[in-house]
Amino acid sequence: MASREQPGREDPAPALGALLDRHRDALRRMVERRGKGLLAFESPEDVVQGIHLRALEVAHRFAYRGEREFLGWIARLARQHFADRHEYWTALKRNPGGLLRLSSLASTLGGRPRPGAPPSPTPGPATVASRKEEVDLALRAIGLLLPRDQMLVRWIGEDLSIAEIASRLGISEDAAERARLRAVERLKKAFALVSR
Repeated sequence: MASREQPGREDPAPALGALLDRHRDALRRMVERRGKGLLAFESPEDVVQGIHLRALEVAHRFAYRGEREFLGWIARLARQHFADRHEYWTALKRNPGGLLRLSSLASTLGGRPRPGAPPSPTPGPATVASRKEEVDLALRAIGLLLPRDQMLVRWIGEDLSIAEIASRLGISEDAAERARLRAVERLKKAFALVSR
């Protein structure tokens, strides 16, 4: 015998996690369509995960009012995520000094410094080209990292102390030091991949 719906009863609203899972493919298509500039630095899956994390962070402001409203809400979050990540990558391009230090760190961690000419007091065309290549490689390497590692690498490039990193992450200094070392090791591996 088929059950009948009782008048006045509505189906419960789906959980946010279930909605995100259900619309993951549509979100990925939107990322591939609208986030092309960002995809030079991050994979579509990383961008989708970043949008999902943003949605979960603001879940307390989410109220399910139907599929159409949910899709509009997640699209707004995606646009905010695109803008924030674009700003992040643009800031790294504007201030390449930290990236050059990081690429130098990544290339020497294995005890083998990268070959190169001694520094010149005045940058000539070859020096400028070499620095641009190093920055491009560093940006590509950072783009391979998970969002938390990207954030840690950026903080390392900004010369934040372990105490400040620990404070920002809300963890102990020992845990922050371990996280920093893991991020640098992952950067080293990513740098080796993009340098081939």
